[in-house]
Amino acid sequence: MRALFFILILANLAFFGWHAGYIGPPEQKVGEPEHLNQQINPEKIRLVSADAAKGMETAARARNACVEWGSFPLQDADRAQAALAALALGDRLSSRKVEEAAQWWVFMPPQGGKTSADKKTEELKRLGITDYFVVTDEGANKWAISLGVFRTEDAARGYLASISTRGVKTARVGEREARVQKTVFQIRQVDNPLQARLAAIRKDFPGIDMHACAADDAAAVAKKS
Repeated sequence: MRALFFILILANLAFFGWHAGYIGPPEQKVGEPEHLNQQINPEKIRLVSADAAKGMETAARARNACVEWGSFPLQDADRAQAALAALALGDRLSSRKVEEAAQWWVFMPPQGGKTSADKKTEELKRLGITDYFVVTDEGANKWAISLGVFRTEDAARGYLASISTRGVKTARVGEREARVQKTVFQIRQVDNPLQARLAAIRKDFPGIDMHACAADDAAAVAKKS
């Protein structure tokens, strides 16, 4: 009986060792080290170099990049909106109105009276220029025709150059103090291809600045992404 007892104990120990993977052919062992290897899938582990990590960080920043374009006077805002619409930006594009002190204007000198001013505005319409107003206030500029007011001289001269190519010959740039409402566009998630397309569009709007969003705006964009 004692021999049978010891045989049963040895049999149980052998079964336990086989089940735990401590005995048997090497290729059949499935002990704790083998279980661990199966769980962590070592073939799927990929070490990331410092350069690769930097590239991933740069790509993440690019996805959150934000630029502002403007400000646009009334006569250019609709045209810029149409150019941006062609990029199909969806909710990445937004705009806001701002009020600025304009110190420069593009204008046609006083026409001498209402009849002459009306005749000149008809010529402008035939050239496709519809954003203007006739000055009727008393003063040195009465019956002048304003074609736009601008914050900087460069912006005013840029607009004068653009309308000159459309056939406007007698307009000029001068100083004038006024408060005007303008439009600023904000474009979010700007990657390199989109940056290149925006740069191409910008060439059609000389004097209009394009720059990175303010720090607060950029932080808000990153939080939404």
